[in-house]
Amino acid sequence: MRVTDGLVYLFAVANIAAYGSATEHLNQTVSANCQQACIQLSTAFGSAFHYSNDNFTIWDAKQQEVHPACRVEPSNARDVSKILNILVDRWCHFSIKGGGHSRNPGDSNSSGGVTVDLDRMRGVEVLGDGKARVGGGANTLQVYSALESHNLSFVGGRVGTVGIGGFTLGGGTSPLSNKYGWALDNVFEYEVVLANGTITTASETHNPDLYFALRGGGNNFGIVTAFTVRTFPQGPVFTSMTSYSSNQSEQVLDRVYDLYTDPVLSGDVNMGYDLYYTYTSESDAFALSGTQRYADPVQQPPVFHDIDQIPTVSRETTIGSLSSLVNDSSPMGTARHLFATLSVSPSRSLLSQGLHIFEQEVEAIKTVSGLVPNFICYPLQQNAIQAMKQRGGNALGIDRDEPLFIILISTAWSHSHDDAPVETMTANTIRRVQAVAEELGVANRYRYINYAAAAQADSIFQGYGKENEQRLKEIQRALDPRGIFTSKGLWSGFVKLL
Repeated sequence: MRVTDGLVYLFAVANIAAYGSATEHLNQTVSANCQQACIQLSTAFGSAFHYSNDNFTIWDAKQQEVHPACRVEPSNARDVSKILNILVDRWCHFSIKGGGHSRNPGDSNSSGGVTVDLDRMRGVEVLGDGKARVGGGANTLQVYSALESHNLSFVGGRVGTVGIGGFTLGGGTSPLSNKYGWALDNVFEYEVVLANGTITTASETHNPDLYFALRGGGNNFGIVTAFTVRTFPQGPVFTSMTSYSSNQSEQVLDRVYDLYTDPVLSGDVNMGYDLYYTYTSESDAFALSGTQRYADPVQQPPVFHDIDQIPTVSRETTIGSLSSLVNDSSPMGTARHLFATLSVSPSRSLLSQGLHIFEQEVEAIKTVSGLVPNFICYPLQQNAIQAMKQRGGNALGIDRDEPLFIILISTAWSHSHDDAPVETMTANTIRRVQAVAEELGVANRYRYINYAAAAQADSIFQGYGKENEQRLKEIQRALDPRGIFTSKGLWSGFVKLL
């Protein structure tokens, strides 16, 4: 079937009319290849196929504004294989949407191509023997909820709508990581659709190279349709969110540093603590806050005794299930988001200087509508680093005898005309904090891929170390010789090896 350029244009304008003005979306004009792929997918998938974005909501407004040529919802790996074969045969670009918490158009919602929405693949099956099989389209809340009916849990995230796929393939930091490690080190097996449509599995003993690559290598090797994850008994947990006045900031940072580095405090594997420094436009002020987490239902866990002696402006304490703690009903697709990250060795001085730099940079963009910027820090503790050596080791290249501080600059705002100021603030903050880290001798090459800005993409896999980066590239080329999952291929979203 041959489609003329004129018909392609009419098809594109018809789609645009359903979404918005043609001038707004001309850059998303549908190619002849993708039109043909959509027609073929429509025939093959019936009610699981969609031309419109109706009933499709994704976390970031920048991705919500993207309009694919069509969207299809597979139900299993066989469907994914069939879809991928059609897309490759027609050479139509695509994106895979699991939870959809990326921040860049084209990552999980395709601009003018095909969005493969894994939402129907969200089942959770308890297998026994400390394992569960989780569909590649499940999100954190769905898995917590399903496992809690069996008095079990897994290494999941802090936000309920985050998808298991991207979360786990990039690393997967968790409230339970001090006890069990990151998510990628708690996967026993992956079910994967490769670039040629083959459905396979990867584990420590079967396809071990692919198993290694999927533990930190992101979306460069195939489409993961199911994860066999570690489960463990878990009841209610303690959470306390506190905020402090500005004159308490240095004292709080002292105690936070102790929680992150003191062998006795950090050795309590039930403990977790996330530090936030946030600007609030309503009060035109910056505030330091923290989230205390404890994996047992203990009121006032002793590990937090010293920091609890500091007066707070507010404190909200709960004991509840992990599903209840991550169940956020905030609307999706309305705010724009930007993340950027770096990692440093422990430094009390860097914490103070980092917050000061962040405050200076945010001052320059305080008029941005809907602005909510955060400087966030938490540690990768020794227990989690040791877990990274299990089952052949992961791809991250982290091997050290002290914690690593993960720093995230996370900003939300309202309008596209403010994209550039937010990007400038974020880049300046990262650059200046990195410079301070180098001056203090605490800079580290590792960047957490799930928190990386697009501008940081080139440095992510370099941060895994030369040996791991080269091994990942060799695995990618062997599995995907046509480059379907590369920057010049059909799914070019997220951070690419090649």
